Amino acid sequence: MDSSTLHSLLFLLFTFLSYVIAGMDSCYDEEGIPSRCLPKFENAAFSHTVIVSNVCGIPPEDYCMQTGSTRSCHFCDALDLELNHNATYLTDFHTDEEPTWWQSQSMFYGVQYPNSVNITLHLGKAFEITYVRLKFYTSRPESFAIYKRTEENGTWQPYQYYSASCHKMYGRDNKGFIRPGENERTALCTDEFSDISPLTGGNVAFSTLEGRPSAYNFDQSPVLQDWVTATDILISLDRLNTFGDEFFKDPKVLRSYFYAVSDFSVGGRCKCNGHASDCFTNEEGRLVCACEHNTAGVDCQHCAPFYQDRPWARATADSANQCVRCNCNGLADECVFDAEQYRSTGSGGRCVGCRENTAGPHCERCKENFFRSLPQQTCQKCNCNAVGSVSLQCNAEGVCMCRPGVSGVKCDICKSGFHSLGPSGCRLCECDSRGSVGVCSAEDGRCHCKTNVEGQSCNRCKPGSFNLQLENPDGCKKCFCFGHSLACSSSNQYMAINITSDFLEDKYLGNRLLSYGRTLSVSFTAELEELLPRSVTVMLEGSGISVTADLYSQQETYSSLEKTPINTFTLRCVLYNYYKLYIFLFTDTSQLSRVSLESAVRTNYDMVSHASWVEECSCPRGFTGQFCEHCATGFTRETPNGGPLSPCVPCNCNQHGTCHPETGVCDCRDFTTGHYCELCEDGYYGNALTGSPGDCLPCPCPDHTTCAQVPETGDVVCTNCPTGQRGVRCELCEDGFYGNPLGWGDKVQPCVMCECNGNVDPNAVGVCDHMTGRCLKCLGHTTGDHCEKCRSGYYGNALANELKPERKCKPCACNVAGTSGSPDCHPDTGKCVCLSHVTGRDCGQCETGYFNLQPGLGCEMCNCNPIGSSSSACHPITGQCMCRTGVEGLSCDTCRMGFFGFSSRGCRACNCDPMGSTLMQCHDNGTCSCRHGFVGYKCDKCELNYYQNRLTHQCEECPVCYSLIRDQVGLPQFMREREMMKHEKLSFDVMVAQQIKRFTITAKLSGAQANKVQLIFLIIKASSTAVIECFDFSVFKYDYVYTLSLHFFSQVLLMIFFTLLCVQASKLKARLWELETLLSSYDCNRYSRHYRGRQQHRHQHNGLDNHIQKDQVEDYLPNALEDLLAIQGEKSLTFPLPR
Repeated sequence: MDSSTLHSLLFLLFTFLSYVIAGMDSCYDEEGIPSRCLPKFENAAFSHTVIVSNVCGIPPEDYCMQTGSTRSCHFCDALDLELNHNATYLTDFHTDEEPTWWQSQSMFYGVQYPNSVNITLHLGKAFEITYVRLKFYTSRPESFAIYKRTEENGTWQPYQYYSASCHKMYGRDNKGFIRPGENERTALCTDEFSDISPLTGGNVAFSTLEGRPSAYNFDQSPVLQDWVTATDILISLDRLNTFGDEFFKDPKVLRSYFYAVSDFSVGGRCKCNGHASDCFTNEEGRLVCACEHNTAGVDCQHCAPFYQDRPWARATADSANQCVRCNCNGLADECVFDAEQYRSTGSGGRCVGCRENTAGPHCERCKENFFRSLPQQTCQKCNCNAVGSVSLQCNAEGVCMCRPGVSGVKCDICKSGFHSLGPSGCRLCECDSRGSVGVCSAEDGRCHCKTNVEGQSCNRCKPGSFNLQLENPDGCKKCFCFGHSLACSSSNQYMAINITSDFLEDKYLGNRLLSYGRTLSVSFTAELEELLPRSVTVMLEGSGISVTADLYSQQETYSSLEKTPINTFTLRCVLYNYYKLYIFLFTDTSQLSRVSLESAVRTNYDMVSHASWVEECSCPRGFTGQFCEHCATGFTRETPNGGPLSPCVPCNCNQHGTCHPETGVCDCRDFTTGHYCELCEDGYYGNALTGSPGDCLPCPCPDHTTCAQVPETGDVVCTNCPTGQRGVRCELCEDGFYGNPLGWGDKVQPCVMCECNGNVDPNAVGVCDHMTGRCLKCLGHTTGDHCEKCRSGYYGNALANELKPERKCKPCACNVAGTSGSPDCHPDTGKCVCLSHVTGRDCGQCETGYFNLQPGLGCEMCNCNPIGSSSSACHPITGQCMCRTGVEGLSCDTCRMGFFGFSSRGCRACNCDPMGSTLMQCHDNGTCSCRHGFVGYKCDKCELNYYQNRLTHQCEECPVCYSLIRDQVGLPQFMREREMMKHEKLSFDVMVAQQIKRFTITAKLSGAQANKVQLIFLIIKASSTAVIECFDFSVFKYDYVYTLSLHFFSQVLLMIFFTLLCVQASKLKARLWELETLLSSYDCNRYSRHYRGRQQHRHQHNGLDNHIQKDQVEDYLPNALEDLLAIQGEKSLTFPLPR
């Protein structure tokens, strides 16, 4: 099969498959409705690893290529990158100009039937295969087969057989076909690709669906869906094609027969059953589908978990067949497909593991001994107490039937004030009223304690609280202790006092922590009780914080500051450093009279009644004070100057000093420094964290600069050497410098910067020798002690400091094919040494007049024909010369088809008329070969007695009317008249008038007869145009065709009418009737249109004068008999004869 036929077949395959299973890149349409989607169509074999059972070059071997009557021999070595033909070339990317191919061993090594060579392609997952294409580098095999398998490690199934002897080789009929109803998974055999021709480049394309009756109903054909599915493709090459000359066992002949394939492509899509538009490599490295439509699996071959409401199905063009979510009312996370349930209800998802005490296929009802009032509520267990209830089942409201003396919805509690349901009844509650709320638990008698209270009877404070009081909603007050301790108790060293203000001194300012939880009272006076304010707003400021609260009169619900919703910890921080009190009154009908604040004061004697709301904290290590508000000795604030709220941490001065208890700043000694004395002072080294007086020692560096000690070795290294120096003791020059600063082994030489002409990286390490200054890391392909020149194989100016290093030296890049000798070029200009007739800086192109640059040979001369070509130059690769007009050929030495007259001006076009010529190619003299009925140099005219048919565009013989008239008028007499008219240049009217006058005198006509002759002349003139169009005048020259036509017909019609006038009057009507009958049998109007069409055609192609078409008017031949009778009826009408 040639290339064009193969391309046509592949086009049909792609068109068919795009119609049957059109690719889509989205699994949902524009409205979000699921639709079938397919991964992209691709060459599944591209860049995949192919396993072959045989390859040439193991051992290395010679082989010969069949190129017709000759053989070209080469060498194959599987271990040589240039000479191998391994399996990687089957699926790589290459061009027809630079082909690569896999090649087997030759027949010399026994590669021939019955020994087969296998090519195996592993796709990684299931694909839906559209075609398998092989392009052979040698001739196609005489017999080979394509196999596939649908799962890894499965059995191989035949896909297609190719053999010149199908029945003998594979037991199959040649070019068999599958009838509707037969097994469509049957592999067929054909001999279409088994001929030895072509010897190279033969293609074989196998379409998986071609010839399968159900291909146009692919979506409903599981057989074909399985047929196109494959995970692996196997090509079994079974018999080589030969010329039969291997019979003589000639080694050269045997080495010329082998298998070679340049391209192995498999067109198809990743199989996702219409439920994915893409495939990807998962975490396990396997190729899987990116499933949509609630499907799952490598090929989206089953429904995803919890989408089992209907059976899985492959997506089709009509329906996406997406999997449907199970309806478990949100009460189960797992379901299974129940086929029987699906058949009976249409919903196949049966829920598994219903939650919230539900049951049923859809978790739609409650379990036994459970209830719910409404369907949307969750099912709850009845929980009827077995001791206190009559039955375990409750009603729809969950209420159980209780025994006598038992109460509760579940009959599981005692009545209020009793507890411990049992055979003996319930016992009385025993709760401390200060710390409890309500009655005790009816189950076990446990009391309901306030927030900060605990114990069976709610009679003790929880850890972190103190001072159990009846009026406290929380029972106990939280320990404050500035947040540093949870252990506190009521102090017995304070007594209650009441601070009353006389507005003369700041009695309320300062530390008022002892007033926390106590009452702040504000008194007002007014003329009437109704004018007193019901509430005021107070704002306290302290510790940089402000709090606001509303105070109410005693008649209101709230009457103390303690019941205002303020963060207790924040309020205590304000009271610790309380410095402002604001009272806001929003009326002016009263006056402030007194402010009173409850507080406490320390006493030195025992009291019966003490201020129990004052706490005494048990401070942890590092804290001290009644409220843990100070840091102990040896501790400081974690946040310097953080105040009493900041934690205390141990001082950290590394035993080189002491720290401040609030700031934490250390007073360092022993040559240490730092916030914690953790560093040695500049000029000293050591480990200040050791904690001994001798931790820091003086640095042994020049100018007493800084140093550091290496922890691993203990060596001391100078860290601040003078500019350009480095080293443990600053004894070496820095990178980019050279010299001998300390004079070790030689005289002292200061460090100076290396000179590398800007061709090194200034940030790199070791750019030059630190002793000699020689540059070691030249950039931009430069070299030399100072990077002052370009390396071999490069050219440019290494000293051009205005350029970057990478732009100073450019690679020679000499063309290997056009270079003579060394690939090096001139170091300044970059000019390479070129072969003969090769030019260009890189020797990469041929000189003008030469082409085909070959390695080691140079360029060939163009050899353009000096006559047929317009220039001596030709195409630099193909050698094609630039031909003149109408000339072709590689050397421009022949005329193109349809041209003649090869000369220095090119070839002239034949211009043969396409309708009248048998060929478009003319003779050497430019004349064309005409069809029957056509004449002329270009076959563009009809011959004598022929006219051009408008429908067929062919020259056909004129009708019989023309023959009758032609026989009456001699052509020689007409030609003499034509010449006379041409020389005398007489008009048609004058010529006819002279004829009538001559006839009248000769015939001795009377006046009436002369008038009739004159009338006939008018009839002739009026109808001449239509009559002459019935004839073909192509035999005459175009110059006088219209004049000659009129002259010819005037002679004819005059002769006829003159003859009629000469007969007796009794015979006149009979003769005119015969004439009319004769003329009416021929439709002159029809032929006039044909004639005008021909005239216009000639005008377009041959440039006829414009006056020809102007005189071609559309007239009709009048009825001669009726006109003549009308003339006879008007006897009084006379016509003067022309003189």
